[in-house]
Amino acid sequence: MNNRCFLLLDVGGTFVKSVVATLQGELLTYTESSVPINSNGSREEIEHSFATVVANGRTMAEYNGYLLAGVGIAFPGPFDYNTGISYMKHKFAALNEVSVKDFFHSLLDIGEDMPVVFMHDVTAAVRGEMEFGAAKGFKNVAVVTLGTGLGFAHTQNGEIQYSAMGSPLVSIYNRPYRDGVLEDYASKRGFLRSYSEVIGEELPANITVAMIGGMCAEGNEQALQSFYNVGEILATELKPLLEEHKIECLLFGGQISRSFRFFEPALAKLNDEVSSLSHISAMDHLSTAAARGLLSKLREELGF
Repeated sequence: MNNRCFLLLDVGGTFVKSVVATLQGELLTYTESSVPINSNGSREEIEHSFATVVANGRTMAEYNGYLLAGVGIAFPGPFDYNTGISYMKHKFAALNEVSVKDFFHSLLDIGEDMPVVFMHDVTAAVRGEMEFGAAKGFKNVAVVTLGTGLGFAHTQNGEIQYSAMGSPLVSIYNRPYRDGVLEDYASKRGFLRSYSEVIGEELPANITVAMIGGMCAEGNEQALQSFYNVGEILATELKPLLEEHKIECLLFGGQISRSFRFFEPALAKLNDEVSSLSHISAMDHLSTAAARGLLSKLREELGF
């Protein structure tokens, strides 16, 4: 039993990342790898990337003395996480109404009987932080992910709240805000918009949120103000949700949350305004929370 392992995949728009994990709960970081994937490509191209990353993962596992016992996959939506059928049309359109689960089971490296589980990346991150990270010990947890998009998921009484298809029950990205939706103001494009508004001019096409975060680290007042402004938007829009669901622990994930300390001051008031809330921070495992959530789900599937 001790030499069995899981292969955990994180499917993005340009890469599929993978890592091998032991059944005991350890991520073997030296097995991390990634394979390019074209989310706008043909079904054959996309499935070839999946097959490659699985073959690489199994080879890496066996080279290190492990036998593959299950596969966990974090997949974007719309997707039925219970059946493994994709309903995406904006990317991975070639997989629309295709059983991705059946494809993985068709691979010789997996077979028909091996457990294959799917999770939305944000619900996987919540689960990972609940078992292995900053949310451990809390019953009502909310996670906000900041990147190209704006993600949200939460728990009640220690249980992740899912929609009928297994995605997060509550979405915030499409909530009306100003002349658009919240994601326009609190995601990659929101942070860029905020900095542009603060400096009063249009940004060069090659500027990134990470660059603005770097300016924050150097004490640039305009960059710091732009991050604070986005933090204020998040605080205002999250407050009613946190109160409604009696959230105790609020965590932030996604690549932008590597610069969490620069918008954290705007969130601090939530500790006073939301009576149930006692903890606000970035996730403990910004890079691996989703993988840890998949690991937790697979351990449950196999009775660990």
